[in-house]
Amino acid sequence: MAQNNLTERNAMPNTPTNFKGNCTAVVVIDRTIELWFSAPNGDSSDSVIFNLYCVSNAQAEEIAEIHRKVWGL
Repeated sequence: MAQNNLTERNAMPNTPTNFKGNCTAVVVIDRTIELWFSAPNGDSSDSVIFNLYCVSNAQAEEIAEIHRKVWGL
């Protein structure tokens, strides 16, 4: 089994996650990307923040930029 830079403690299962709202913000904090999703029904009090963990800040910035382009941010 190939080793990666993530520790077993930080490793996430490779399962798809579906969101119904639109992405409203993409924020990079060190090696973590925060993807902010609005509620699909327009309720401003209902939102989801998805954390995407990367191996480096450079990787996080690159992936965040792709998300910004896809979501038009």
